[in-house]
Amino acid sequence: MSDSAREIHLYHRWSSTAGQMLRMVLSAKKLHWQDHPCALRDQETAFDLDYADLPVLVHANGKKQQATLSELAELDRLYPETLPMQQNIAEPEWAAFCQWRNSLTPLLERLIAPVLPAYDEISHDEEDMNFYRNECERRFQQSVEALANDRYGAYQQLESRGRLRELGKILARQHFYTGDLSLVDIILTADLHLLRLLDGVTIPLDLQYYFQRVADACNISLNDGMTQSL
Repeated sequence: MSDSAREIHLYHRWSSTAGQMLRMVLSAKKLHWQDHPCALRDQETAFDLDYADLPVLVHANGKKQQATLSELAELDRLYPETLPMQQNIAEPEWAAFCQWRNSLTPLLERLIAPVLPAYDEISHDEEDMNFYRNECERRFQQSVEALANDRYGAYQQLESRGRLRELGKILARQHFYTGDLSLVDIILTADLHLLRLLDGVTIPLDLQYYFQRVADACNISLNDGMTQSL
């Protein structure tokens, strides 16, 4: 068996929040993996790996997983000698965080949909862009342009429901959610960092600094895969 076959392999799309989480966790744990960015309309790769969609992480022993929150947490058990990502998070606090996140996800997905064409895999080809436009209309019953026009009101709802300003102040004091880098920081950053691309919307400066702090701690760029670096 070749050395490459013994490595961890990640099949993902740059524009995928779940893929971003996996890359951040792997990098924070200082694990070595082979990146396999896939095209926007590539479904065959996922099917070949016995999944309906990407991302898919293939471990060196052949075990496969995606990026549900439970699977992300499981990486601590699979790689016990690496930096733990969840040991400082009490179970009730983790459950409360997951509930908070789930309540915001539908609104957040609508907000970031118009900025995902910042990724080259969507915008570099007219057919890919048309495919993405059709997917937006199917998922949200609105065009990309309509979603973009609704960004101000939608962001105000997100900021209020998620108490983003209060969250930013807490994170500014603690640097990370628990004081040390944890899985919550990676999820928050992967989920929310694309809000910085919303034209005319200013997210709390504390959160912007926090995103960069988490990215630096993970030794990863949040702009990977984008057409233009920010």
